[in-house]
Amino acid sequence: MKTDEANILAYIKGELSDDIVPEINALLLSSPEFREKFRQVQRLYDLSENLVKQQSIDASRAWDKLSRRIAMISFRKKVWNFTRTAAAILLPLLLIHHFIIQPMRDTDPHELITLSSAPGMITKAVLPDGSEVWLNAKSELTYPVRFIRRKGRTVELSGEAYFKVVADAKNRFNVKIPGDNIVSAFGTEFNINAYSDEPDYHVTLAQGNVEVETARLLKKELMEGQKAVLTIQTGDITILQADTYVETAWKEGKMVFRREKLETITQRLSRKFGVIIHLEGDELKDYEYTATFMDETLEDILELLKRSAPITYSISRQEQLDNDTFSQRIVTIKSR
Repeated sequence: MKTDEANILAYIKGELSDDIVPEINALLLSSPEFREKFRQVQRLYDLSENLVKQQSIDASRAWDKLSRRIAMISFRKKVWNFTRTAAAILLPLLLIHHFIIQPMRDTDPHELITLSSAPGMITKAVLPDGSEVWLNAKSELTYPVRFIRRKGRTVELSGEAYFKVVADAKNRFNVKIPGDNIVSAFGTEFNINAYSDEPDYHVTLAQGNVEVETARLLKKELMEGQKAVLTIQTGDITILQADTYVETAWKEGKMVFRREKLETITQRLSRKFGVIIHLEGDELKDYEYTATFMDETLEDILELLKRSAPITYSISRQEQLDNDTFSQRIVTIKSR
């Protein structure tokens, strides 16, 4: 059999006659020299086939097609990056609008919120305009869900609160206190003590300026460091110099007394600890104390008072009531 390149090429191309194919297969198995010659012819054939394929390719058309594909991939990437960036910006805005702005628009501006502070508690709140308020024990503050612009900012207070008002020259901040009295400001910090069971209300100015108006239309303006005392029975306003630390230390959890009568001290202790305190004997009301209490318990404070004056005290036990609540403790203070 002729084993020249023509027969090998015909074998590779599948054009060799069937009677010769077995002989080629036998040589591939038995002759290393023939296998090497076969591989050389195979390589030449593969190269020529690749050359033919390359010559048949329209390079310009292929490049245009590739360029369009690259451009499409680049465009998709840019669109994805833009979409991702837009989503990162818009999603928080949509959430804020959906859960905060829209509910605020849907709420009735005349709807009121009432915030109460339990005995022994100091409650802090942020009002719709951003003003801050600290509410002392057994106090109550009522304010609208949102303030209506150009109609003023008005809240109602019963008890004691410290206000840090956001400045707004076009909208007054008004605090109504029991008896149709009003404390008014634009932006300032002040303290109001207006418990309805006390004969006087106190308004202490820490910063800025405020105006105090009684139900009888009597008006007085305060300067920083001054205190207005409203006498409920007469409707008079008395302006005094104030110790702002003493008047406002309660919002830091402190009870500060400077030559304070025992009757006033027991009123504040009653609110702080949620107890009822009885003074037996009028002479006890004139006892005066100077003291600062922070973390002391009621028993600790009563012991300190006992050491400073000839008094004694007793505390009743709490009793369970029919509605599964407990009665208030009753503290009785009397002379020794």
